[in-house]
Amino acid sequence: MTTPNEKGRSSCQSATQKTTTVNDRDMSSEAQRKRVLEHLRSSPKTTYNLRALGISHPAARVRELLALGYRILVERITAVDSDGFIHHGVARYSLRSGDHE
Repeated sequence: MTTPNEKGRSSCQSATQKTTTVNDRDMSSEAQRKRVLEHLRSSPKTTYNLRALGISHPAARVRELLALGYRILVERITAVDSDGFIHHGVARYSLRSGDHE
């Protein structure tokens, strides 16, 4: 029998167990790219929107998707962050036609 350690895991469990399915807790680059696509299919998103949805580095994920052939439009807008500060030049990403299926 195993007992939980100070982090609440048994001694047989790893803190970085790899999952085989993509879910909201999977922080691999692949899982984040899939989530970016899912969210962009519904509507355009800003860097701040994507961070709030669990994408840790939106620009890198979008750059990877562009390299994979996805057509993503990047516009620069003025946006307000979660603390109420105004920022100019914030990226807003949207899928271009043909990449919505």
